[in-house]
Amino acid sequence: MDQNPAQEPTTGTIVALSRDVFFGMRMRTTIRQLGYTIEFVKDEAPLLEKVAESDPTLVFVDFNQPVNWETLAPLLASDTPVVAFSSHTNVDGFRAAKAAGVNRTVSNGDFSRTMPDLIAKYGRSRAGS
Repeated sequence: MDQNPAQEPTTGTIVALSRDVFFGMRMRTTIRQLGYTIEFVKDEAPLLEKVAESDPTLVFVDFNQPVNWETLAPLLASDTPVVAFSSHTNVDGFRAAKAAGVNRTVSNGDFSRTMPDLIAKYGRSRAGS
């Protein structure tokens, strides 16, 4: 059952930079259950385009694969919140993400376990916009 245009409006859009199809399916399920839509991109440039076009509530960045944080500088300088996640063993990746200015970094396990809480805490409200 895909979304029916006659359904209630969504809470907002979340954009995710992720190259992991299987994890993306799990994210999609959780995010849709919370009333959001999600759009996936696989690279930094399309992420910036999607963010400009959709003005998302929140952006997720999966840095289990290398991410060019310099390319994402315009996003990280904006008011769009960014939560990034990776393996807990990716110490250099966590340092790079924090140095780049993401709002929050979490391990893959914490991301999976607390995704609804992360959305509630970091997602921008769309009320009145």
